[in-house]
Amino acid sequence: MNTFKRKALFTAVVAGLGVAGSAEAVYLSPNRTGQALVYPYYTVQSAGNNSWNTYLSVVNTTTAAKAVKVRVLEGRTSAEVLDFNLYLSPNDVWTAAIVPSASGDTAAGMLITADVSCTQPAIPTGGVVFRNFAYDTPTTTADSMPGRGLERTREGYVEILEMGRLAGPAAAAVTHSAGVPDDCSVVQTDTFAPVVGVDIFPPTGGLMGTGTLINVNNGLDATYKADALDGWSDLVNFSGSGFVTPNLANANPPVSLVIRSGDIDPATGASTLITAYRSDFVGGVLASAGARAVASVFMHNAVMNEYVLDAATASATDWVLTQPVKNQFVRTGATETPYTALATSAGSCEFISFTFFDREERFATAAGGDFSPRPAPTGSLCWESTVLSIRNVAGSVAASEVLGSRNMTNVSVSTFQNGWARLSFTGTNATTTGLPSVGATRTSLGTDATGFAGTVVASPVTFLGLPVTGFMVRTFQNGGLTCAAGTCQGNYGGLFSHSYQTTITP
Repeated sequence: MNTFKRKALFTAVVAGLGVAGSAEAVYLSPNRTGQALVYPYYTVQSAGNNSWNTYLSVVNTTTAAKAVKVRVLEGRTSAEVLDFNLYLSPNDVWTAAIVPSASGDTAAGMLITADVSCTQPAIPTGGVVFRNFAYDTPTTTADSMPGRGLERTREGYVEILEMGRLAGPAAAAVTHSAGVPDDCSVVQTDTFAPVVGVDIFPPTGGLMGTGTLINVNNGLDATYKADALDGWSDLVNFSGSGFVTPNLANANPPVSLVIRSGDIDPATGASTLITAYRSDFVGGVLASAGARAVASVFMHNAVMNEYVLDAATASATDWVLTQPVKNQFVRTGATETPYTALATSAGSCEFISFTFFDREERFATAAGGDFSPRPAPTGSLCWESTVLSIRNVAGSVAASEVLGSRNMTNVSVSTFQNGWARLSFTGTNATTTGLPSVGATRTSLGTDATGFAGTVVASPVTFLGLPVTGFMVRTFQNGGLTCAAGTCQGNYGGLFSHSYQTTITP
């Protein structure tokens, strides 16, 4: 199918669902711009005695000033470690870095920036250290369960959410003139409360962002684009700095749009069908309807990527697996589907299987304490942002080899030095109950000799698996290399987004 037909087919599917220009639905934007951004991983952990830093950027690609929430979440239970409001000028770029606050593996992470865009509170020149107030005392939630030290702040993920489009004096105050905002003090008071319909209007999207994981002393750098959710909200979601709202669970209305491509046409056996699901959700005991809508756009029953462990280049591979709304479904003593495991001091551990292949199609299933055959009652992916450390030797380790993650699971791929793998979610609820909608309009479309042909079905559907995003990072170490000026360090690496399998029934 040529490019023109693919675009036309996508448009036809969405129009058939009635979501084009007529109804709101949250979806993962194929254009990588949107109202809400998810940065799947940040780290200041050490690998090889050298610390990682994480650089972040967010770009306002529109001509409107925007109020956005920046929320940094640690990786074990998604407890908040830093929250502030950021005010973006039209066409603005805001940058910051997450670095260690001190030497040693127990020092907190901290955020520093040289950017002049307005924030509330204002970020000091020396930066702001992450804090553990959200999980440092026992509570009835899962936040405090797996330890309460500042070391938990050293890795996790980031949300940046558009709260609304500014207008009037507030917009003028944060808009840059000659490279600096006109008057940040207007938005930096605790009493700043823009009036809906006067000073602030619903979000219009157009945000994009990047993350950079850099370890200078190890000679490594890996970059990614933030996941972008569009259609996330048709309401103003403004709150002052320090409030836990808005968050990803505040999607409104609680409706999602998921496009599944590559479906098999039963008449031809070819993967020429595309199916779109516009699904409605209601809240449960724990997770709100909005949380379920956001979860559905990240739902996958399997994650796939490559690995490299070549002895000649001392290469290593880590997979980052982040579940950005897991904290909405898991509490101390209670868990809602699609999750199965309860939260304990070891985390909330979901069962998985891990099948891997070398480059010549030989395959095996990972073995060891964390994988099939696996001992009850714990599973393998215990944290909300987990790093899967892929190794070709068995044994327990304290940190992942590439990223130095402490929120990690170790998996041995025996003697296969390179290839690819499939991680499947095998928990009871992930494979049976899943994430059900209360209503859906399902459109399947393909092409025939005369153009587009398809069907529309209205009925509830179920998304199987778990909500997940992330990437693979691999490194190569070639030791000292001869350069014009002498000897150079021969290390390099790369980052690749995951591929997925998605199962939606019926």
